[in-house]
Amino acid sequence: MEEEKKIAGIYIRVSTEDQAREGFSLPEQEEKLKQLCQLKEYKVFKVYKDAGISAKDMSHRPQFQEMLNDMKEGKINYIVAYKLDRITRSVRDLEELISLLEKYNCYLVCDRDDVNTSTANGRFFIRMLTVLSQLEIEIVSERTKFGLNGAIKSGHLPGVVPFGYKKDGNKKTVINEATRPIIERIFNLYLEGKSYQQIANIFNDENVYNKKWYDTDIEKILGNRIYMGDYVQYKRISKKIKKDPIIYMNVVDPIISRAMWEECQAQKVINQRTYSRSRTYIFFQKLRCPKCNRIMKCKGSGGKKKNYIYYNCEFCKFYLREDYVENLMIGVISEFLEFEDMCNRYFLPLLADKRDNNTAISIDKEIEENNKKLERIKNAYINGYLEPGDFDEDVKKIKEQLEILGNKKIELSKNSMHTYTPENVIAKRDIEKIVMEKDLYEKERIWNKLEWQSKSKEEKQQFVSKYIDSMVVDRNEYGILELEDISFRSSYLDKLNKLSQVGALDLRIPVTFNGEKTKVHFSTPLKRKQIEKYIDCLKEYCDVEYRETTKEETEKGISYNTKGTCGYEIMKIIPIIDFDKFDGSVGLGIVFRNMYNDINRFDD
Repeated sequence: MEEEKKIAGIYIRVSTEDQAREGFSLPEQEEKLKQLCQLKEYKVFKVYKDAGISAKDMSHRPQFQEMLNDMKEGKINYIVAYKLDRITRSVRDLEELISLLEKYNCYLVCDRDDVNTSTANGRFFIRMLTVLSQLEIEIVSERTKFGLNGAIKSGHLPGVVPFGYKKDGNKKTVINEATRPIIERIFNLYLEGKSYQQIANIFNDENVYNKKWYDTDIEKILGNRIYMGDYVQYKRISKKIKKDPIIYMNVVDPIISRAMWEECQAQKVINQRTYSRSRTYIFFQKLRCPKCNRIMKCKGSGGKKKNYIYYNCEFCKFYLREDYVENLMIGVISEFLEFEDMCNRYFLPLLADKRDNNTAISIDKEIEENNKKLERIKNAYINGYLEPGDFDEDVKKIKEQLEILGNKKIELSKNSMHTYTPENVIAKRDIEKIVMEKDLYEKERIWNKLEWQSKSKEEKQQFVSKYIDSMVVDRNEYGILELEDISFRSSYLDKLNKLSQVGALDLRIPVTFNGEKTKVHFSTPLKRKQIEKYIDCLKEYCDVEYRETTKEETEKGISYNTKGTCGYEIMKIIPIIDFDKFDGSVGLGIVFRNMYNDINRFDD
């Protein structure tokens, strides 16, 4: 019987890591294995080389797959390798390979590991070696993941830097002050009811950032949690791989508030990407049917009533005319207008997110970096490396960023000239408010109504969308419209909550003052130390007196006699909180103002 020919396929593989660590170069492996084949009298059919490829699986190694095909076609019956880990480090892949070897009468020989699968002992030994190799892979993987997790939590994010951010000198992801306003504007426009495509169109018309904007760009930005400070790992993983995304909370400074981001996700249900309307509806997607709670549809009438707009529920046959709803809501809208005015005039410093104290330094660094870029582009153009069109485009983009950064720097320098403590801001607002209520309180509401009427329908829709999430309007038994329920936007509630925490919100409540009923301002609760600072700020501008009542006195009802304080009126009542007390409350603080002293207005 003729002796079986031993035809070998030499398999050599090296990854960059292996070569750097242990010097397993391809020429060295090939030379050693050819000597082994000569010693064992194997005829070498071919040398299969996979360079720079990992051993994690067999399917992604082209030369290895070619070798298996040659084995199946009977061209080789021995596979010769330097070490077992050159073949595979996976237990599952090894089991599959051994099955293939047995099926096609082929054997595996590894020089350094003394492996030979032609015997039972050899097959057992090879399985044990592979288990150890698999363990090594899993340990290295765990260490890598642990290091990556730590890096992410400290703000060192992998992958491409999202628009609106950049890498600092320590490779940490930080806010790019030049592009941050663009991100803020995208979220604001979306909450106003603009679709992805509409926002993209606006940006393209204005040539924002000197780039072409697509609806998909806007959609990706609005759905990215990074803008509220979170990083999502494995969000782009293949659907074939079952791996849940991992969310790391608050790993970078946010550009927008968490409330605004979540509000935009809810808005996706309302906004329709390709839906266009010929008319503008002030309360679009805001009115809910009082019968079934469904969102009411918008409908423009025709004929003689073509100027009227209706909202109807087709299920309950309930309808509302828009101008009637607008008249009903004018009081609520007036309060929103007043709130917005107060925020713009006084509360912006209190509502601003807490940022890194080095914001000014960061802006200076960005200005310096952009100026250096500008110099490099100029040199490239002078030396003929840049075409005129590319030069103009790059210069325009950098100059736009420098203008944004310059304005930010001016704004910061102006703010640094003022003391924006909560107590100072609230005191300024309160003094101005008293003057306004004394002279112009009724006129203010008239002005608000006139301001609302001067807005276009598009501006009205945007304003309503900014504050109201949904509302229910119904007719009473006399057919008169009544506001049954209203839900506010979470971003608006977030502002109210911030202002409430520093005592900036107040209500006008009825009290009995010297036997007469009147209304005074009633603040959100403050600590005694905050109240003391607030009183000190007030005394810079007017003559005030401060008294306190006990909790027991307060429970009897709010009624005051001001003996010895002739000529004074109650300016504000402030609930006092003390965390050392069981329920936190210790009574009320009452601020009296001298009516006969002129109020010194705050300088802007």
